[in-house]
Amino acid sequence: MLKFCRKHDGAISVFLTLILIPTLLFAGVVVDGARIYGSKNMISGAGDLAMNGALAGYDGDLNDAYGLIAMSKTPEELSSNLQDYFEATLSANGLTPRDFNKALINLELLEGSFQASGVEGTQIYQTEVMKQEILEYMKYRAPVTFVNRAILSKLDQFKGIDKEKKAVESQIDFESGLADLQEKFDELLELVEKHTQVYRNIPSTSQISALIQKTKDNYGRMCFLAIGYDRLLNCTVAEQGDLRGLLDQYNDLAVRCAGGLKGFEELLKMEKIDCGMEDPYSLLNGLDTQSDDYREIRKELSDYEANTEMWAEQLEVIHKEYKELSSETLFQITGIYSYAEAGFDSAIKIEEKMAELKQEMKGCSTQYEKWQGAISDLDSSGAKDEMSAQAANYEAFFSKDNTDEFEQMIDNNKQYYGEIKEVLEDMIFAGNQVIVAEPSAVIDPLAAQMSASVNTQQGLDQQAKAMLKENWGDSPYQFSSDKDKKDIETTDFVKYLREELCKPDDSSDKEKSKEEAKKWDDSLAERLEDYKTFFMTDDIPEINLQEVSKGELPTNWLKAAAVQTASNSADIKGGMSDKNNRKEISNSAKDAMKNDNSSLDLLSGLADMIQGGAEAVYMTEYVMGMLSYYSVSWDGEGNEIKDPLSLSNSCLKDHLIYRAEVEYVIWGDSDSRDNVVKTKAMLFAIQFVSNAFFAFTNSTLATDAARIAGFFPVGVLGRAAIKAALLAVVSLIETTDDVIQLTKGEAVDLLKDKNNWETWIWTKGGSGDKEHGATAVKYEDYLWLLTCIQLLIPSKQAGILARTADCIEINRTKGNVENSLKTRYTMVKLSADVRTDTFFLQKVGEQMGTPVDENTFVIHYKGIQGY
Repeated sequence: MLKFCRKHDGAISVFLTLILIPTLLFAGVVVDGARIYGSKNMISGAGDLAMNGALAGYDGDLNDAYGLIAMSKTPEELSSNLQDYFEATLSANGLTPRDFNKALINLELLEGSFQASGVEGTQIYQTEVMKQEILEYMKYRAPVTFVNRAILSKLDQFKGIDKEKKAVESQIDFESGLADLQEKFDELLELVEKHTQVYRNIPSTSQISALIQKTKDNYGRMCFLAIGYDRLLNCTVAEQGDLRGLLDQYNDLAVRCAGGLKGFEELLKMEKIDCGMEDPYSLLNGLDTQSDDYREIRKELSDYEANTEMWAEQLEVIHKEYKELSSETLFQITGIYSYAEAGFDSAIKIEEKMAELKQEMKGCSTQYEKWQGAISDLDSSGAKDEMSAQAANYEAFFSKDNTDEFEQMIDNNKQYYGEIKEVLEDMIFAGNQVIVAEPSAVIDPLAAQMSASVNTQQGLDQQAKAMLKENWGDSPYQFSSDKDKKDIETTDFVKYLREELCKPDDSSDKEKSKEEAKKWDDSLAERLEDYKTFFMTDDIPEINLQEVSKGELPTNWLKAAAVQTASNSADIKGGMSDKNNRKEISNSAKDAMKNDNSSLDLLSGLADMIQGGAEAVYMTEYVMGMLSYYSVSWDGEGNEIKDPLSLSNSCLKDHLIYRAEVEYVIWGDSDSRDNVVKTKAMLFAIQFVSNAFFAFTNSTLATDAARIAGFFPVGVLGRAAIKAALLAVVSLIETTDDVIQLTKGEAVDLLKDKNNWETWIWTKGGSGDKEHGATAVKYEDYLWLLTCIQLLIPSKQAGILARTADCIEINRTKGNVENSLKTRYTMVKLSADVRTDTFFLQKVGEQMGTPVDENTFVIHYKGIQGY
């Protein structure tokens, strides 16, 4: 090697010259590149250490109270300290530019280039951030709390609750609707009885024809009587002659008078003579009272007085016969018309009622099929068999179709009575309907016009016939029809209607029914007071979260506010006293079950859903463990807890909406009390579904309810509706007792049996004392289920987490915005420009025509870190 170096021939120096330049260039680039790469590593390390310093300053209160980790201050607030950390790390070797000849790397932060900030979207309230922190916090805690809660053992009793709800709701719909159907059948029976009365009372066709002829004859007789009476009553013609002769003639005519209008001529002549004798008693003037003439005239005057009375009596006989005949004629013809009209109208109403019944029956049939479908979907075999047996009792009712003969008879009678009605309406005298006008009122004016010219018996008869012919006209005088009245009582349908559908039970007792109705109405009224108290929320603070926070809540920041709905506790009305009240109580029962059907449906499948929903379970346990709820101050044995603690051992009483937080998380109503009311309504709905299902499928309760319904004097369908109403009342009473216990933190069985059911009707099925099993559910269990359901639904999960963040936000801030979750970041980012020295690259730049300031290279650093 030394020999080689000592050589001085030109060939060697040319070769070295050729390779020396690229070698030196490569060596310089490698050296400077290594320095730059090393600088980047040092800068990255300095940035990581600075960001770790920021993350180390987490919010201890937030972590202690809620198990969440976030920076206590924003990176912007820590920027000065972070820059100091960063620069100190860069210059940790203690070198200065003067020592550059001894240093491998020298780094210098360019002034104004350092920036630190939180990563937007990583605040602790952000949905995914909070979700991951909750899962991290609960991954070891949740399995323990979940096992202690023993919720899995309770979930099975919720299976099929949606099907039970549909079955009970369908049965109540169907059986309560039977009350309306019974009412229509009762109304039909009333119409049938009216129609039967017509059948039994209206004369036959021949009798009606004879009566029409008789009516015409009576009108002829009344014309005769009216003309004669008017002539006699209003006669003013005076007979001429001497007074003694007229008196003798008057008495002679009286002896020959046949009586009534048979002696019309004699009576008329007597009236004329009487008009001609101004003062027959003047014949006694000047006569000796002891003389024969006096005695003879005195006797004739006595006969005159008697005959005058006789004449007046005969006139009264004529008038009486006329008036009686007038009344009798009108009564008879209007009586027939009234029957015909009643028969015709009742036939039309029966047809209308039958149409209504068929429509109502169609609706009931649809409800019955719906009920049967709901029964077939049930899972519980025992309850399914019991309800199927109840439904089977109605099969015969819907299978009967025996109305054809009845409807044909009604149509026949309608036409028959209509023909009678039409014939009678066509009977006209002097322009007046015979069935309307009083005959004497029509005949009297006509008689007055025709009586003046009548002086003989023959003349009277002729005038009467002329009046009848002129005023009767073309009116019918007989009736005939190709139809005849039919007796609907002989039809199978009327027998079925009377003997089965509308017949009260043999045990019916009106007083006993009133007694039972009052008993259960009193019990219901007492429980309704408890029911109203149950929904009162005066024992929790009335706080509107939006108003208190002035809108500064995570749900608003995330635009995840829940849709506000009204508090929906069922308005229970009605009772057992009458049909309308029973219908109202049945409707109240249905309304009580209609509370948030989607949640009830999801409860049924929750046991299966939860198997693959570990995240939802963890988050649910977090919500239940960290926040307060309505019964949190009760220990489950009826004892009050003075200072309830959270999962992190924080005092729950310090929370702003103490005893209403979980309810807010579930419903999201800004009013704290409204959320509790909605929760109570939901609990009532779920518990009522279960209780009603037991009541309607328990043979003891159903039998006792049917026995009490038998006291009411109604038909078989009405008794079914009463039974349904009574079972609804019993279920409402039982449920009210249950939910009151739930709100005190006590456990209540969802699945009832004779040992835990308290509201028996007639006799106790068991002890009557509630004996709760291991699967009894508490208020907090219901909240757990309702929360978990929503967390299992992706579209609702974000809302639950956002409202959880709302509760944390209002509990932390309480007027101090510095504690707001809005400023609690979980990730930090840095950016900085750092200058490092080089030896060679700037020279290359100058040779390449690119001037370089000093012997430096600027590195642009960006870094991000989080928990």
